[in-house]
Amino acid sequence: MPDGPIRVTGPLLAVLNALLEANDLELHGWAIMKATGKSGPTIYRTLERLAESNWVTSRWDTEIEPGKPRRRYYQLTGHGEASARHLIAQRQTKAAPSARTRLAFDRRLA
Repeated sequence: MPDGPIRVTGPLLAVLNALLEANDLELHGWAIMKATGKSGPTIYRTLERLAESNWVTSRWDTEIEPGKPRRRYYQLTGHGEASARHLIAQRQTKAAPSARTRLAFDRRLA
């Protein structure tokens, strides 16, 4: 099994951020869709990839309400949380322009 998701995508980062912001609470798929603004198929494919990589665990709701679909809850594993924080920090560092780049850009605007 791979150590982490093979392909890092925008939806993957959005799901990881939503799960990190949950502060160790479980989230169901609909809550993740609402938090990320992504569609159901996108979210569930991403969660499946994270589960295959052992970054998330899931469980089905044991209390079923009549007339409502059963919910599946997701939570980052210890390894998944550490890896997600590292991946997100790495991506933010790469995306942030250096001070030299910002200074050069600011000078062009002046």
